[in-house]
Amino acid sequence: MNILYIITGLGIGGAEKVTVDLANLMQDKGNNVAILYLYGDNQYTSLIYKSIFVKGLSMSKTPKSFYLSLIKAREILKKFRPDVVHAQMFHANIFARFLRFFYKIPLLICTEHSKNIESKIRMRLYQITDFLSDVNTNVSREATEYFISHHAFSDLKSFPMYNGIYLEKFEKSNESKLVLKNKIGLENNEFVFLNVGRLVQAKDQTSLLLAFSDFLKTYKLNAKLVIVGEGPLRDNLCNYINNLDIRENVILAGFHSNVSEYYNAADCFVLSSLWEGFGIVLAEAMSCGLPVITTDAGGCREVVEDSRFVISLQNPQEITLKMKEIFDMSLEERDMLGNMNSIRAKKFDINIIGEKWTQIYSLFSSDKKSRNENFTNYNS
Repeated sequence: MNILYIITGLGIGGAEKVTVDLANLMQDKGNNVAILYLYGDNQYTSLIYKSIFVKGLSMSKTPKSFYLSLIKAREILKKFRPDVVHAQMFHANIFARFLRFFYKIPLLICTEHSKNIESKIRMRLYQITDFLSDVNTNVSREATEYFISHHAFSDLKSFPMYNGIYLEKFEKSNESKLVLKNKIGLENNEFVFLNVGRLVQAKDQTSLLLAFSDFLKTYKLNAKLVIVGEGPLRDNLCNYINNLDIRENVILAGFHSNVSEYYNAADCFVLSSLWEGFGIVLAEAMSCGLPVITTDAGGCREVVEDSRFVISLQNPQEITLKMKEIFDMSLEERDMLGNMNSIRAKKFDINIIGEKWTQIYSLFSSDKKSRNENFTNYNS
């Protein structure tokens, strides 16, 4: 099967990484895979299989560039002859839908990665182009239901599909936490809270820092907060850390490709996001056997399932209390919670998710009448 993925860009991000992982997996399954990205640089050159054709369209946000990019894409599709075009994220979804006016796409699947699409204009574009897609998915039940209720997705051809992770890359280490902490420059007796994510408004690390500051000053405990990630708010966060006078207890570790080392060195994972699509870092942390605290953002509640450590948005006081609750647990209690999370994370094994996508690609690659029957059977 020839599978073409179209994505808005290949910068560092959760949706981008998920798409790259899925493309690699489909290539492993014997499919012929290609990736088109609309604009920006490819930050995943070293991670995408060399056998996968990758092309950037260098599209800018003008009508002329949009049209010319459609022409470029049509020429690529003529040569590649895809059986399935699977678009990911807003711009790519709209682009792929318009591409149907230029090329007869056998099966078009449009996947969103959040319910937060930023503007009414985008929602309206989804509504008026919905007839051009064959299947719509989003990465959580909540987001899918939101799109259906706002008539952005037709309920007759839309369903949730969770993201997947390579469990073998995020396994609980056999090494002791003391050894792992030393590897990344932490003291043996420090309790480590970990956050992984880009330094952007959506991740709301300011609420996390304020909560951690209150935790230190209220309880006088020996703890560190490690934030792994890069982004435009780094300088702002550095200044905020200094203003809170907690610079000795916070590490901005920057971007790391092997983040599993940090998961395994940490004692608790905290996600403070204002919005998330799926919350892939939650699944990664859980797979490594960590207790997790998360805001009720996007699909995060669906990932963790256990609602005891799901908190409201922008609520530093609640984060502080949950930090203290995890800190006060015995090692055995934390291990038990982490082991339960590790079992839960198996639901998001990319091999299981990839098999579901394979079934969808095969099931809906048919004429429209059969596709409608298959959709009814798939959702029943």
